[in-house]
Amino acid sequence: MTTDPAATDDLYRVAEMTWREIETALERTTTLLLPVGTTEQHGHHLPLGVDVYMPEAIGERVAERSPALLAPPIWYGVSPHHTFKPGTFTLSSETFQRYVTDVCASAGHWGIENVVMLNGHYLAQDPELEIVARNLRSEHGLEAFHAPLVELFAEVAEEIRTGEVSFHASEFETSIMLELLPELVDMDAAERVDPPAKSLPLTDYDALGDNKVGWSLTAEDMDELTPTGNIGDPTVATAETGAALVDAAVSELCRLVDALEETG
Repeated sequence: MTTDPAATDDLYRVAEMTWREIETALERTTTLLLPVGTTEQHGHHLPLGVDVYMPEAIGERVAERSPALLAPPIWYGVSPHHTFKPGTFTLSSETFQRYVTDVCASAGHWGIENVVMLNGHYLAQDPELEIVARNLRSEHGLEAFHAPLVELFAEVAEEIRTGEVSFHASEFETSIMLELLPELVDMDAAERVDPPAKSLPLTDYDALGDNKVGWSLTAEDMDELTPTGNIGDPTVATAETGAALVDAAVSELCRLVDALEETG
């Protein structure tokens, strides 16, 4: 059977394509979307794979609208602070950076010129992915971008949020999962967990909070902060909120992908 080049326009999931289909697809796009997340605890109501499910589904919507290929996701990330609950996997920063760099650099060998890393484990592994993007540009000649989801939908989230705090597995992530994969969300098990009333200056237990300095939590810190694993109020999450956040992220990413392809 021969490959129909026209049919390749509808293909974007790299793992489902043959090498000949990839070769044909590279005639219309040299941009790769790489979902990057981690496998870690997300409270009583969300599955361990949230940080991968979100960027992968968002990447799929982007690739349906704009010329890009969607790579298989990175399932393991930097999550030492979540090891206080079973099911969490974690890598060292060095291993994670090297692994993601090698994945992206290998794509460059077969024709990819632009890589957009869609980070579903935002805040926690932002520093590592910033380093990866820099190394891909300086050492491998790729146009590389780190795209943390929370930054892509931040403006919309600030306008429509209901809860005062959404730090981990709370309003934002729960809403997005209700929009993308509602069958994996158990809202009957969702519980509100309030963080401490005060935090240090320039730090905040909120994804959109006053976080102006680099800081992190240990597994011991998290164990003291939350008995369930989440911080904030997931009970206020809705699929409607999730749809607005997803639409914002997809729109922003499509703008980037379209611009990369136009200037490529």
